[in-house]
Amino acid sequence: MLLAEKDDFAGGASGRSTRMLHCGLRYFETPRPLRDFLFHPARLRTALAMARASMETRAELAGDSAARLTPYTLSFPIWRQGPYRPWHLDLGFRILARLGPPGVPLDYRRLSAAEAQASLPFVEPMGGGDRLHSVASFREYMFDWPERFCIDAILDAERMGATVRNHTEARLVARDGDGVWQIGLHGADGDAQVTASLVLNMAGLWIDSVNRRAEPSARRLVLGTKGAHIAVRLPEAFQGHGIATVNSLGEPHYCLPSQGGLHHIGPTETIYTGDPDDIRVDADDVAFLLAETRHALPGLKLDEADIVHGWAGVRPLTEDPAHPKGNRSREIHDLAADGLPGVLAMTAGPVMSHRSAGRELTSAVARRLAPSRPPQTPDYRPRLPADNANAPALVAGDETTRLTHLGQAAVAEHARDLADILFARTGVGYRHALDEATVRRAGEAVAAHLGWNAAEVDRQTALTLRRIDRYYRLPRIDESGR
Repeated sequence: MLLAEKDDFAGGASGRSTRMLHCGLRYFETPRPLRDFLFHPARLRTALAMARASMETRAELAGDSAARLTPYTLSFPIWRQGPYRPWHLDLGFRILARLGPPGVPLDYRRLSAAEAQASLPFVEPMGGGDRLHSVASFREYMFDWPERFCIDAILDAERMGATVRNHTEARLVARDGDGVWQIGLHGADGDAQVTASLVLNMAGLWIDSVNRRAEPSARRLVLGTKGAHIAVRLPEAFQGHGIATVNSLGEPHYCLPSQGGLHHIGPTETIYTGDPDDIRVDADDVAFLLAETRHALPGLKLDEADIVHGWAGVRPLTEDPAHPKGNRSREIHDLAADGLPGVLAMTAGPVMSHRSAGRELTSAVARRLAPSRPPQTPDYRPRLPADNANAPALVAGDETTRLTHLGQAAVAEHARDLADILFARTGVGYRHALDEATVRRAGEAVAAHLGWNAAEVDRQTALTLRRIDRYYRLPRIDESGR
């Protein structure tokens, strides 16, 4: 098996998500739950299936990868005149508890307004007064940074015999008479050509462009929706707590505990038709997220000056005329009818469900190819850096990333750029606002491992700072106040 990635691993939507490992409650969200599900039983079946999958994923990851997750308390306000009644939440959590495996509790409680006011930090900033009926409170989990799950999975695939090529673009060239694809590789390790009897196009937002290079008439599979986020620093009392509400468009709106003691707010959900290689938070995103947060949490009095950084990604959802913003149901597409026999693609697979997606794809491959050797068992344990308490930390006070950890990532984890190491491999770029001196220090720490001279350290430092400025520092809202 060959795995090729044109940029860095998990450099698309996986690394720019809302980072929630959620229980699946959102799949039951609908303006009139009882009526909608009673008159549209297919929607209920789909919601139950997706919620079950979420609960199973939650239990699996919290069970064997707890070192990569952070638990927190999520609160959902129930308003007296709102669309959701208290029994909706009670019933929803009873269903979730029945759907999910035992062992990873939801810790669901529904608190009266007075109880919530006394114990949950987000209640006072809501300013609900008598309008607040109660608050649903439950346990959720946050990915420390989702790219790390992908890196761990890739390293385990390599352990089991896969060949891995990072920063390498793969192009479908031609298919010969024996049904074998010629695939061109272009990247950091030079150009090459390989053959494959079966191709898995897992390029996310780039799926359609990969297909259409080989077959211009291939149908559109992906509809992208942009999810923008902003991160702010809230008082210490908010640590370990998040809130879920519904925005003015009827879509989820979160304020969640994030890396570095921050909270991130989002996401947006807008159709994206721009450059897939240049996805950023724009001024309209900032204005929308601030406006929705001021409405939901007026007591926080957030404005632009409170924003520390942000990020945006585009979800590769399934193109479906019945779903104007894309179908979130994960699908495997056999592209034989599109002139691409021997090519499969997957759409709408969020990072939290990557393991079940892998199992589903493995079954699809097994129906088409006979295995060439006995099956192997994946090892899902997180790959943690070797402990070296004597090595200096990259950032003072943050002992989770030492200079030796950077070197280990450079040597063993297919990093090519300094930004690869600071973000996807160690997550330190998410926890801290990295200045030039810190970035340069990191570059000097990995220079010998990657064969960089002083000029290359200078170049990598400048490239990393430009990436941070372009993709994480946010534009200002224009003077019109949009």
